[in-house]
Amino acid sequence: MDNFIESRQIKIAFGIPFDSLDFHELLVAVGELVESRRKKFIFAVSAPWLLEYGRNPLNRLDDTDIFLATDSTLTGMARKHGQNIKMPMEYFEFPEQIATICAHYGHSLLHVSATSLKTDILVADGYIPLSLDLFTNFKISGELDEKQKDSIVSAAANLNPDIILISASPNDLRTFVPEIYKNMPNCLLICTPSDEVKCKLKDKISNILSPLLLMRQETLFLQHIKESYSISVPSSISYDDKKEHAVIQVSGALSSAIIPELGRMGKKMLQQDMDIELDLSKTTAISIKGLEAIFYLNRICSHYNKKVSIQHISPEVLTLMHQSGIASFFKDLPGIAEDEPIQEEEN
Repeated sequence: MDNFIESRQIKIAFGIPFDSLDFHELLVAVGELVESRRKKFIFAVSAPWLLEYGRNPLNRLDDTDIFLATDSTLTGMARKHGQNIKMPMEYFEFPEQIATICAHYGHSLLHVSATSLKTDILVADGYIPLSLDLFTNFKISGELDEKQKDSIVSAAANLNPDIILISASPNDLRTFVPEIYKNMPNCLLICTPSDEVKCKLKDKISNILSPLLLMRQETLFLQHIKESYSISVPSSISYDDKKEHAVIQVSGALSSAIIPELGRMGKKMLQQDMDIELDLSKTTAISIKGLEAIFYLNRICSHYNKKVSIQHISPEVLTLMHQSGIASFFKDLPGIAEDEPIQEEEN
């Protein structure tokens, strides 16, 4: 699995750290993740889900190992802010494409959804009848409930599939997936949110305003990063590996200039089988690339059963980590003392 882990491209947009993957890269990633025989979690993000997440950040599941952008509307919004995120497929065809990947490798699939897989795409690709022996459909009726959740866990234990694919509403995913993930066997869990039909006038108005608000908030966040970076002091990075855990200290701005060195230091610490503490107390600013580098370091260390902790951090960087959405992936990171919206400067 090291090939995929080592080559991951993290792109942060709208409070989500996306893995930028096209279909071929996803095909390789799924193969390696299944072969690892460890619990792993992929979440396919659509634009409707992203808008729900903007209204309710609790919809994001922090056990997720890989967030995928699976909506051209979403990637288009990110592109307007300078983030080019690759998309493996549209979310509405995601289940069938995952089934194609399973058939390609010969992986078994437990498919949990209110609708059955459309097998015509598999027929066209020549995978029938082999794929029919690999797939088990667990049809849910309407909303998930406790009884169906327990049945899914039981089915997963009995079938021991290579992949569990769940399509359900954002609310159902938030409510039941953590328990399913906790109790499922070692395999790959993939979740894709289903669209919810909203006919009320206030929902229709919200669907018009929410994208505008989300784009505006992202603009203000990026302006905040740019402004703090413009007044930052020169950058430097150092490490101390003489303790039980290694300490990497970043002074000045954590930007593209020193990100390669951060990566080299992190890799060296992993080779020495050491946990890593990041000292960001003297870090005066951090770029988007810097935030992505910290998230990448945390995930790659987690893969090798090592920890990345942040015990000391400047108020500016702490605020940006929370606003970027990556703070919740670091245990024991303090909250923001006064969580205020970013304000525009008056001309």
